[in-house]
Amino acid sequence: MLSRAAGISKAGRADLASVTAGRRLVTVTDVATALGLDRGSAAKKLARWSDEGWMRRVRRGLYIPVPLDATNPSTWSEDPLVLADAVWAPCYFSGWTAANHWGMTEQIFRTTALKSSGRVRSTHQRLLDYHYLLASVPDHVMGWGVNHVWRDERKVRMADPTRTVIDILDNPAFGAGIRHGAEIVEEYLQRHDSDLLVEYGDRLGNRTVFKRLGYLLEATGSGFEALVHECEVRVSAGISLLDPGAPGGGKRIGRWGLRANAEVATRDAS
Repeated sequence: MLSRAAGISKAGRADLASVTAGRRLVTVTDVATALGLDRGSAAKKLARWSDEGWMRRVRRGLYIPVPLDATNPSTWSEDPLVLADAVWAPCYFSGWTAANHWGMTEQIFRTTALKSSGRVRSTHQRLLDYHYLLASVPDHVMGWGVNHVWRDERKVRMADPTRTVIDILDNPAFGAGIRHGAEIVEEYLQRHDSDLLVEYGDRLGNRTVFKRLGYLLEATGSGFEALVHECEVRVSAGISLLDPGAPGGGKRIGRWGLRANAEVATRDAS
């Protein structure tokens, strides 16, 4: 593993500058186009630059340029959201990542949470030094409840506050478990329109969202009686787990069609 980049010829430096000009991410196609090479030759050049410390490999066919003044090319990195958007597009960021972006949690997570309509081979993946939690979603859910935000000069998709909460209620793992998810819900309700939760929940079409939301509203003493009622009339048959990621067991809550297999903090909890 290189601690500094290897020497490079004048011609090589010119080629490198031509390829990396204005680019934070470099592909085989970029090299082939910039230097007039076939894809095989372009791939070999990228691999050689990576071996020499001028590029760092993200995954097959995708690299990031290493600045000339970088003291340790092997640890040079990139914005984790920019990398994810390049690899798993079309995608959007949700869960605790979006909650942190919108100021609905103060916790900092080392793992980035996102959803992609592309093929997801594993829910837990890694790019460079970053960890990711992924879920696959159909194309038709990509176009609503999502805002565009800038990461330097790259525009990425971020779940809006309401979509963030609905995604966490749909899959509590994206909220780091239902206990932390409940804190995000409570923070949302202090600052945003509670009626949107019903609209978004209906649009997603998973009625377990309303089971979990209604239960959390009552358990935490939120006082949103109208929202509790909207959740109650949408409860579906069957028993769902409050937190699928937690151990089984717990009290059965017939009113909400839930098994409370995880605890959430109440307002009077110390």
